[in-house]
Amino acid sequence: MIASMREAGLGLRDALRYSGSSWNLYYHKENPRLVLPDPQIVRKVEELILERPSYGTRRVAAQLSKELDVPINRKRIQKIFRELGYTEPAKTKNEIIRAMDRAPKAARPYELWQTDLTYIPCGMDGWCYLFNVLDVFSREWAGKHFSPTATKDNAILSVENALVSHRQHGPTHLRLRADNGPQYTSRAFRESMQVLGLELEHIMYRTPEQNGAIESFHRSLKKEYVWPYEFDSFQEAENAIDAAFVDYNERRIHSSLGYLTPNEFLELWYASGDDDEQQKEKALNAA
Repeated sequence: MIASMREAGLGLRDALRYSGSSWNLYYHKENPRLVLPDPQIVRKVEELILERPSYGTRRVAAQLSKELDVPINRKRIQKIFRELGYTEPAKTKNEIIRAMDRAPKAARPYELWQTDLTYIPCGMDGWCYLFNVLDVFSREWAGKHFSPTATKDNAILSVENALVSHRQHGPTHLRLRADNGPQYTSRAFRESMQVLGLELEHIMYRTPEQNGAIESFHRSLKKEYVWPYEFDSFQEAENAIDAAFVDYNERRIHSSLGYLTPNEFLELWYASGDDDEQQKEKALNAA
């Protein structure tokens, strides 16, 4: 607008007055700051947020000032937050829990098992309950117990069945991960796992992703072995599940195992040499 008035013959003072502008606004120029954040500070902020996802910029600045023994301005942390995409409304309880990576990984077979139950419709016998145990590393369906009742005793039996079929390994340092269902938090189950020599751990409430391996397994189990059929009785469902147990471990290929079956993967893994972190890669390469 000012440029048009100047072209029409008005002086700058009159053009500014007519446009309602000022000298300061007319001559103002943005001078963006080109000072990049200190990479060390950025790395420290990332580490601290992973450890303390509930911290805001004020606490992060105070914590880093304390750790680095130098004053860290809160505005400096706010700028880093914006660049890292951390600026967001206050987290809810569930968001904070999900932000914390509490799902441990397994480095070898027979190190971490997950257990849970799922419901199977059985026609005239109603809903029945399949208690399962899965090896997180090899995706082996390690054990099960199928029953018309969802009791803690059946949960214990599923783990015992898995241990019996793997007795050659022994339960040394074997961790068992379960949700917070009444069967798995009962005193009987906890005491039984202690007697069996297992390290029992429970996921956080309402975070099924922390038991993600067996949740994914249950989805595949139902999609391939349960939903295509309509079982008329508990006995019919039990026969189908027994057949599924064999098929899953011996014939069904798994994408995360390089399209091997769990049994094929385990055979290659144990044949690949000493126990080390590269054995899984060796087994997949051998396939």
